[in-house]
Amino acid sequence: MSTFAVIARREIRLAFRNRSALIAGLIFAVWFPVMTVLGIAASAGEDMAAITAGIATVTLPVGVFMGYLFCADAFLREKRDGSIETLLCAPVSLRRLWEGKAAGVAVPAYLMSLVSAVVAIAAVSTLASAPVAAEPLLLLHLAAVVPVWILAAAGLIGAAQLALGMRENQILGFALIFGFIFLIVALQGVVPGLSLTTEAILAAVGLALLALARFIAGKVTKERIVRTIP
Repeated sequence: MSTFAVIARREIRLAFRNRSALIAGLIFAVWFPVMTVLGIAASAGEDMAAITAGIATVTLPVGVFMGYLFCADAFLREKRDGSIETLLCAPVSLRRLWEGKAAGVAVPAYLMSLVSAVVAIAAVSTLASAPVAAEPLLLLHLAAVVPVWILAAAGLIGAAQLALGMRENQILGFALIFGFIFLIVALQGVVPGLSLTTEAILAAVGLALLALARFIAGKVTKERIVRTIP
């Protein structure tokens, strides 16, 4: 088994053992999209295109927030308790460590996002007569765009959490998560509605953010991380 797979599986296992993060994630994944999508459905009436676009609009910020939620346990926790020093002594590059941890964070975050989407679709289906879940563009959005943005959010926030001190992370964490959400809203405002063009733009920006996260992670050194451990 590769080093990347070992690190990713470890983070996935730890994420599913973190009951507080799971409970917080489930509450947010159910409450926020249902309330938002039901409001959209009530105002859209029988306009299935608007309802489908509303579900897609909600699931992307939810996925990004889930990536942020699980990052705190994967990166900051190990800096607080000092266990990151043990990992830094392992015969693995810092970039590979970051890749495995970011992927391990993205898996539970993506599963939570799918739960959120299923709950939102089920809630809307009680008001609409057409099968919302059968929309091809919505399925493409959930299968391709959402996981790319989750990886980008987890990777960028994780790289920042490795490089910065605890106090700086508290400020930057909120700045990054709101920055991601603002960017999503801005992009969806430029190309409104759910279309192949919208999905292509969102996917391209998500991949660019993921590349930026990988670049930043490559600039972080082990010495820098050790100096930021409280």
